[in-house]
Amino acid sequence: MGSEELVQQDAPRVRGRLQVLVLHGRQSNANLANFQISGLKTAFGKDTDFEFLEGDVTWAYRPGVDLHDADPMSVNLSKGKDFKVWFNHTTDDPRERPDLYKQQDPGVCVSYEGVEGAVDALLQRVTQEPVDAVVGLFEGCIVVHLAAARLLLDGATLPWPVSVFFGDLPIRDARWASAFDNAKAKHASIHVFGRNDEYYHYGRRAAGMMAPEDYYEAPLVLEHVEGHRLPQLQPEAGALYTRVAREVRNCCGRLVQDGTSDLHRWLRTSRPLKPLSPPLLEMELMVPRKLRVLALTGGHSCTEVLRFQCANLQQALGRDACEWTYIEGTEDWNWFEGEPIVSDMEKTLAKGAQLKNWYMDSITEATPTEKPNREKQFDPASRVVYHKIPEKVEKLKELIFEEGPFDVVVAFSQGCIMMHLLIGHLRKEDPSAQKAKRWHHTRNSPEEMPWRLSVFFNGMHIRDQDYMHLFETPSPHPTVHIFGKADEFYDYGRDGFGYKPQEEYYEDPLIFTHEEGHNFPTQPPRSRQIYSRVASEVWRRCGGRPP
Repeated sequence: MGSEELVQQDAPRVRGRLQVLVLHGRQSNANLANFQISGLKTAFGKDTDFEFLEGDVTWAYRPGVDLHDADPMSVNLSKGKDFKVWFNHTTDDPRERPDLYKQQDPGVCVSYEGVEGAVDALLQRVTQEPVDAVVGLFEGCIVVHLAAARLLLDGATLPWPVSVFFGDLPIRDARWASAFDNAKAKHASIHVFGRNDEYYHYGRRAAGMMAPEDYYEAPLVLEHVEGHRLPQLQPEAGALYTRVAREVRNCCGRLVQDGTSDLHRWLRTSRPLKPLSPPLLEMELMVPRKLRVLALTGGHSCTEVLRFQCANLQQALGRDACEWTYIEGTEDWNWFEGEPIVSDMEKTLAKGAQLKNWYMDSITEATPTEKPNREKQFDPASRVVYHKIPEKVEKLKELIFEEGPFDVVVAFSQGCIMMHLLIGHLRKEDPSAQKAKRWHHTRNSPEEMPWRLSVFFNGMHIRDQDYMHLFETPSPHPTVHIFGKADEFYDYGRDGFGYKPQEEYYEDPLIFTHEEGHNFPTQPPRSRQIYSRVASEVWRRCGGRPP
């Protein structure tokens, strides 16, 4: 039997008034929930009764676990009621970090305590008197999912026609989540997410487990642009609530004004794509912020040159949507025979500034010759040694950890090699050993970099054999590589010289080429195509382009 047939068969007879049961979120209560759903109540109208079910566990603020204490407005709206949670939980995470980050870490096991009582309370209430719809708010959604899991294992269906989930959250206890491994609940469900909610990525990706929208046969996924709250911004919020009310009435057998009776027409509606990463938020206040880009110069360069080089990419990303930080190496560079010649434009842009390298190196040939340094570099038989790399890596890492979070790293030429070295070193370190700034806690494993995407222009591979082991296995870190085919370093940059090419350092590199030389592309239409594609990938990896 299809889900559409099932709901039509199981839909209750139309009674005089619509009955909606609401389950509050974590750190909440019936009074606060009643205020939160005021817009939803308006959309349903006066012929709908709302009832609130409360959890039994009293909540108390725990520093270092909760992100914040109850705010004055929530205290006032609660009108003296205690704040409640539905159940407690434990994790196997030894790191001292807020519970939010533990829950969102795919490597952490979560165990629920006292959920049976919460599920019993819900199922007992809906069997006492018929309910047309259950609305879950945040943690209240999990209780509904747990009830669905129990009923699915018992071979039963949910005894109400439709559920609505605002700020939906997944089941993280694998013992309960396993109920959905081989079957879905035959139940109509509406899942509403805020794209700027700190739980948005978690709610739709479930930290490596099954997402809650995938527990059900007939999910409708709706999104709004706000954060961790029920939508308030008009007119979008009103339109969303009206849509929810209409769909609930349909599922309960109540026809909308146009006489539509296709209860599950949303099955033919495409879901919004699941996000690849969380939204861009200021970690202390959990409010939207601009994209933060860290840009590294190449060798024999300076930040003023880099600003000019990045101008087209900056334009493609949106000048008002990003904050850029430009950094240069710490080693003074001076020209000598065999080194690249600085162009007149580079001299003008540098404005007399000392040009810098990220590191210095030395080259030993198998058979010593008088060849220029560049030719020695291009000889696979030459032994290249980078100097003071541990010191350089540590300095760059400290800058990122102290000045971050950054979302994207853009590097040019030698700056790309420096970033390969940093990524290679970071993937060998335990992230829990870092200083405990809040944003550091979002890094869950050594393979997860403290930024989301790296973009390499005219990059090159690691030549020092002492550091080739850093990429014995490919890194899952997302990267974009742009090469100029007329670049004198093109063949060299895409070779591995007996090891592996730099693009093979990463599991799924995105690669673009153009017909220019050792520079950021400038010649349209290809340059515009590349910057547009790079910008799209940046926003895809960073929560979506802002409206």
